[in-house]
Amino acid sequence: MKTAQFEIEGMTCNSQCEHVKFELNKLEGIINASASYENKNAVVQFDNSKATLSQIENAINGTGYKVISSKADQK
Repeated sequence: MKTAQFEIEGMTCNSQCEHVKFELNKLEGIINASASYENKNAVVQFDNSKATLSQIENAINGTGYKVISSKADQK
């Protein structure tokens, strides 16, 4: 399991955060996803044998918001 944080541009309210979480949870391997417009980020726990950072970034970008940067733990 890995945890990654994504800095996101464009979210301005809770409903947009819920949209991001909904789309992330559609991906296989996502264990937990949270998003915050106040912090302009999403934190995702995932099984890295089933999901990649690239897939997660693509899912976030697919919601209409933009990933500015990402970092994952080294576990």
